[in-house]
Amino acid sequence: MSDISIIKFAGQSKVTLEGYIGYFLITGSGDFKYDVIQYPLSFSSMINVSFKDDFKLIQLRIPQIKNRMVKSSPEIKEMNSDLEKFISKKINSDVSFKHRIKIAIQNADVEVIGSIIEDFFKEWVDSIKMSVDIQEMTFAEFSKQLSKVGNSEDAFKAIKRDDLKDLSEAYPIVDPIAGKSINDFRIGEKIYFTVLRFANDQVKAEMLKKFPDDFNAQGENLSPLVGRIISKEFVPEFGEDFTLIKIECQNFYFKAIVLNSMNLMTTSVGVPIIGSSQSTAPRQTRVKNDEEEVHLHLADIFIAVILVAGIVGTAMAIIYFFFIK
Repeated sequence: MSDISIIKFAGQSKVTLEGYIGYFLITGSGDFKYDVIQYPLSFSSMINVSFKDDFKLIQLRIPQIKNRMVKSSPEIKEMNSDLEKFISKKINSDVSFKHRIKIAIQNADVEVIGSIIEDFFKEWVDSIKMSVDIQEMTFAEFSKQLSKVGNSEDAFKAIKRDDLKDLSEAYPIVDPIAGKSINDFRIGEKIYFTVLRFANDQVKAEMLKKFPDDFNAQGENLSPLVGRIISKEFVPEFGEDFTLIKIECQNFYFKAIVLNSMNLMTTSVGVPIIGSSQSTAPRQTRVKNDEEEVHLHLADIFIAVILVAGIVGTAMAIIYFFFIK
């Protein structure tokens, strides 16, 4: 199973004359996230998203659709609030649901997944027929897809300003469940990221030499790198929903336009797929520290033995000269 699996679904009930569209997102470790909207079929013209669309569009548009519908019909807010409570309760009570979903994903069995989703909603709505689509990806692939959100022409013009034009482009690794917003990251804090584009061929060659296990021969970033944030700023051209950051990684510098609403992976969480160039050095340091610690312990014991022997010897001498002799 990949780092992230997304089940996108859409359907409708002929009995209640209502439609549904949404997604279930599950990570390899079993973390779960979802979003879904229930709407009267008379509001179908407001649904400007399809379950076949890229996940990034579905994730962004479902909340927007909900807000538009609520303005037209306040009852939809309560209806969807009740639906969210049902889904949350169902996930927590049905311990086999995640397991069955993961097995079906591993088998790439779309029909079985469709049946599982229909069965999931059976207690909520009668006679619902769901169409589903599965999308699997690594954290790096997921992040690259989301990096394309909001990159308007104005944004591209802005990242060509003098202090940015010679920087490579990157995007932080997205963790949709356990991550935190870029707003919560501090200057100087470490962050996982993936390289989108190199500033030039020279930088590309130097990075491939520096991190041989993290890139393929074509220069595609295969596993996340770790850098530190050296600046954050609001740029009017990006809009209020985006933040421009600069990242430094072993004297290589990057720029990134980050969507504020995206949860980004923190370095307190281990990335499942990471190159040896990022992990070897810390491991060697840990081994070295452990060896030094063992040597220190042995030295301490040796010194302690000598001290004890000296004290005992002194005591024996005092007893011999003053009491025995």
